[in-house]
Amino acid sequence: TIDFAELGASGIFLLEGPTGAGKSTIIDAIVFALYGKVASKEASEDRLRSGHAAPTDETFVDLVIECGSGIYRVRRTPRFERPKKHGTGTTTQQASVTLWRLGSADAPDDGEVMSTRLDEAGAELTRIIGLDRTQFVQTVVLPQGEFASFLRANPEDRRGLLQKVFGTAVYDQLQQRLERMRVEVNRSVEEARLAL
Repeated sequence: TIDFAELGASGIFLLEGPTGAGKSTIIDAIVFALYGKVASKEASEDRLRSGHAAPTDETFVDLVIECGSGIYRVRRTPRFERPKKHGTGTTTQQASVTLWRLGSADAPDDGEVMSTRLDEAGAELTRIIGLDRTQFVQTVVLPQGEFASFLRANPEDRRGLLQKVFGTAVYDQLQQRLERMRVEVNRSVEEARLAL
């Protein structure tokens, strides 16, 4: 259990440590809880399940997130192989999700279930957060190597993402309005010159 509220009190924090310390596992757990996929495009959700887990142990991520629209809890399990309840062999336990809206972060068991469907919960979480998985990974999580790919991205893609993340669309609109005003003023000046 990690309380990121205390870490985030200053607004930004860094997960740092030697290789194998678990940094990527923490990042993957958060991204998986929110989007159903791990942070790295190349990695598989299989990495979420420990090789040391008993075949009957359920793997899950349980995340409470607070944002402008409220407090939410999401509990998500990846698909994994488990022993059959009857007979021998294994069967696939399908991925699952439950999304709640909470009244308080202190009462994560008291909340209204918003969705138990993978597609519906995923769309709702994307709406709540305001970023899709790629945008979230590139701007909020910044896993190893991913930010470099953001910096090398097409300038228009980067611009659109930064506008969405930082709400800079208003400045773009202001710039366009000032440009129109400049054109109008230049036209008026030219008309005045001709009249003179």
